[in-house]
Amino acid sequence: MNIIYVNWDCFGGEDLVQAMDALGHHIYITQMSEKCHISYDEEFAAKLTEIIKAEHTDLVVTFNYFPTISSVCETLHCRYLAWMYDNPSIKVYDKSITNQCNYIAAFDSALVNELKAKGVETIHYMPLAVNAKRMQFLDITENDKIRFSKEVSFVGSLYNEEHNFYDRLAAASKDEELMGYIDGVIEAQKKVYGYNFMAECLSDEIVEKIRKALPFRSSHDSYLEERQVYADYYLARRLAFLERVELLALLSKFFSVSYYTHKQDRQIGKAKNFGPIHYFNEMPKLFRLSKINVNTTLRSIKNGIPLRAMDILGAGGFLVTNYQEDFLKHFEPEVHFTYYTSKEEAAEKINYYLQHEGEREKIVANAWELICREHSYEVRLTEILKNMGMIF
Repeated sequence: MNIIYVNWDCFGGEDLVQAMDALGHHIYITQMSEKCHISYDEEFAAKLTEIIKAEHTDLVVTFNYFPTISSVCETLHCRYLAWMYDNPSIKVYDKSITNQCNYIAAFDSALVNELKAKGVETIHYMPLAVNAKRMQFLDITENDKIRFSKEVSFVGSLYNEEHNFYDRLAAASKDEELMGYIDGVIEAQKKVYGYNFMAECLSDEIVEKIRKALPFRSSHDSYLEERQVYADYYLARRLAFLERVELLALLSKFFSVSYYTHKQDRQIGKAKNFGPIHYFNEMPKLFRLSKINVNTTLRSIKNGIPLRAMDILGAGGFLVTNYQEDFLKHFEPEVHFTYYTSKEEAAEKINYYLQHEGEREKIVANAWELICREHSYEVRLTEILKNMGMIF
């Protein structure tokens, strides 16, 4: 099969290309324009059109969904596979998602259910994958062992970047009552795992106040609801900041905690901030060499298994994560991973598994065996292409 992979600055691109090549497909790689991330790009569309024709293309593949690419593929009767690994992603709500060329593979079953309920038949549930072969042959040096042998580690954004949506809203609205209500919703959601109700709590009156202060308007034919944008971009990211800071601060009272994030200038409790870590070359070593790897999922991911959790399991790491419904579709708690429903329970689980090394190592081995058997890129791609009717 002739496949065009449209690359952008995403995680997993190299792994996806390697898997397509290993399955015997001919791969042509082109770079996506920056404009495609924002709006329809006529110049890139023309370029992609010529490449598709010249390469006698059967399939175009991207991580995440891009309307420009879908429109080109629809015109040329070429299939388009968009494998979602972000949620939220506003572009997946574009009217073009109903194009018949599309096969949108989404890792969050809640997103699939939401769009199918609105009549979208081109979106399908598919968890993310792991390059098991690459992980199997990690070259871990003595220096790596010194750098990355941690008791408890966390990798991820704190969502405390300057000009974040929450702070911009507070500054623009100057409305203490509005921000107090939003803070109350966030605090309530913080106590509940497995059901995200923040959008439901944004009444028409609250939405109107947010719109006046910091407006977002989707196109009239988009499948995206305005209140969902505010919940996912304003509230969920603020909640992630609070959850991650509070969890790390609590854990650091009892354990040696190391965290890796974009900024190295923030101190959380007794935890040690090591700044950013390289996704491809360093992060898998940290996951494997850490006794415990903690995951907290951005709440805009309602049910899905986030990429970071799959990366931990795929690297041969022990995963302690917040509850997410889709984990239970593929993994068994206390057999392949463990989950918590409060930061106090997270501390209890971590303490238990630090004291029971044999059980911890058995769970790691179970997870690794299952990842290799069922969650490699080759397995997932084969499943997707069969579902698309492109291989049999």
